[in-house]
Amino acid sequence: MYQSMFQQRSRLLVSGLSVCLLAAIGAGCSTSTSNNNVSSAISCAPPSALPSFPVPQGPPAITGGFAYAVKTSSHKVVWYKVESSGVLTSSGEICAGFQPTFIAANSTRKLAYVTNFSSDTVSAYAIGTDGALASLGSPVPAGNGPASITVDWAHNFVYVTNFDSDTVSVYRIVANGLLELVEHKPTGGGPDAVAINSTGTRAYVANFRADTISTYKINATTGKLEDVTVPNVPLATGLGPNAIAIDPTGSFLYVTNEESNTVSTYSINPTGELAPVPGLPVSTGSGPEGVTLDLSGKFAYVTDGQADTISTYTIDAGGVLTVGPKVAASGDPEGITVDPTGKFVYVVHRDTRDIFVYTINPATGELTFQSSVPL
Repeated sequence: MYQSMFQQRSRLLVSGLSVCLLAAIGAGCSTSTSNNNVSSAISCAPPSALPSFPVPQGPPAITGGFAYAVKTSSHKVVWYKVESSGVLTSSGEICAGFQPTFIAANSTRKLAYVTNFSSDTVSAYAIGTDGALASLGSPVPAGNGPASITVDWAHNFVYVTNFDSDTVSVYRIVANGLLELVEHKPTGGGPDAVAINSTGTRAYVANFRADTISTYKINATTGKLEDVTVPNVPLATGLGPNAIAIDPTGSFLYVTNEESNTVSTYSINPTGELAPVPGLPVSTGSGPEGVTLDLSGKFAYVTDGQADTISTYTIDAGGVLTVGPKVAASGDPEGITVDPTGKFVYVVHRDTRDIFVYTINPATGELTFQSSVPL
């Protein structure tokens, strides 16, 4: 997936089309809608202006009774009302930069941030009382190819992986919700995912091209990422690590390896350093691209993008995964998340451009398809 993505992206940049599109969909393209039929309500770029190509597509961000997701194919962020049944009802959309990949949102802070892969920017939005998004000024520069984002809401720091420039951009959230750049931290080759531990003292970065996961100490005052001097940093993973999940207790970290079709498991010690859990990485379906855990920490779910399935696992007290049944999920499933109630799993599908909703059996972790909604 990544080879074709970056070959096409290079051609776009050489042609200058990416620059033209930035001007077209920058701060001036912040139109939003709030109705129940919004799948094509606004146009954020001419349909034929640029060819589409696959980039990472993260999971919905579910907060405050709404779900927010990136619509990479049409350069938008869309949002839905989350019904008590778990069903999503389309509510609105707004333009993002070119090829948005990931979103982080927090209803308490009333803020959302989106990485725009081929604009090399991060967009900031305010969340209204009705769940609608409104742009907060122009997008801020990132590195090249921002692929994913995570936010330490407690300490006001934002971390963005830049796949093309092998860096992590660190930002501070200032009083008005805008982002202020702190640094571009060099990391391993092709950083594709970032996560922070529960105390906000360590950051973990999956390096797709380097086949490693890096650990950094977070400076509590500045948010900067500092190298740690411990053995085996960075740690080897499988081939093509591309998604990270930390269990609810903060004791274990899971990384999907897209090119070796596995999940690697690591324990997190009290200071935040990683150690491989004994045993071989656990198998997935072909092309794993997303991973999440249920709120009890007893079950894990992996989207198998090339196999069109979701792999399910049980987790023992030592963090070890045991393979369970696979669930059909046609249409290149990618971003996956469990909602804050722990009752539902939401999966973004790249090819069919929709979101599947599954219910979780609390006793067995089994997923049952419930509904879908256009993305």
